[in-house]
Formats: sequence, structure tokens, C-alpha cells
Amino acid sequence: MAKLARLSQEQRENLAAYLDGELDEAATHEIEQVLAASEVARHEVDMLSRTWDMLNSLPTHKASEEFTQNTVATLRAIENPVRSAASQAVARSTRRGGVLALWAALLVACGFFGFKTTNQLIPNDAEQLLDDYPLIENLDKYSEVGSIEFLRVLKDRRTFAEHDDHSSK
Repeated sequence: MAKLARLSQEQRENLAAYLDGELDEAATHEIEQVLAASEVARHEVDMLSRTWDMLNSLPTHKASEEFTQNTVATLRAIENPVRSAASQAVARSTRRGGVLALWAALLVACGFFGFKTTNQLIPNDAEQLLDDYPLIENLDKYSEVGSIEFLRVLKDRRTFAEHDDHSSK
């Protein structure tokens, strides 16, 4: 029994190209000589031919537009890793800037609310003076009264009420 010779990788590639009709004249002639001399080569061609026939009998499906766009975007990202790295650096810088801005806004808000809270809790002497200004303005007149009893007597007699009615007219 004769020993069967194995085909080289280049010959296998040429067999597929031979079936597709893609070889030039010299390569086609060489493959035909190999096929005439080798049972292994004929078996390989027969198996490849059956495989192509089976593949051709399968139904064909068209890829969705979204699949095509995702595939093209992935290939572009692989082809241009510098651009992807640059966009990642920009994203990191933007994220870092956003976090810093958020912290700054939080500190400003805490400072504002702290100022407002302490401003209301700690008494302000100037505010007290403004509230008492009408009294301070007439302090000389009030000191001449002498006692509070005199003011009550005047009130009971409606002296201030009559005076207010005339002054408002």
C-alpha cells in the first residue's frame, strides 16, 4: 500500500483559491498536476467543494443597521487607540472637574448657611440700636417726664390720642 502524502499549508490555501477560480494560469496548472497525482488532494478538493455547497445552501441573513454601526465603531476604536485614549483622558478630566466643582459648591453652601445661622443666633448690637432708635431719638423728652406714673395719667386722660389724631390730619 502506497503512503499518502500530506498537503502543505500553501497547497491547501491554493485548493480553496482553485475552487473559487482565483488562481492564475501557472498556479492552476500546478494544482491540477497535484490533483492528478494525489488522492489526498482530490479528497481535500471534494471535501472543500461539499463544504462550499453546504454553505451556499444555508439561508442568508442581513445584519441589522445597528449591528453594522457597532461593528464599524469597534473597528475604528481598535484602529485608532490614540483617539480612544485621548477621549478617555478628556472624560477623566471632565469627571474630575465636575467632582471639584461639586465640592466647591458644597463648601460655598455650607459657608453661606453657617453665616446665616450664626448671624441670627448671635445678637447684633447695631440691630438693637436701630430697633430702639425712636426711643433714643426722644430720650431727652422722656427724661424730663420724671416717672412712668405721669405718662399713665396722660394716657388715661387721652392726651396722646387727641394729639395723634390732630397730627395725622
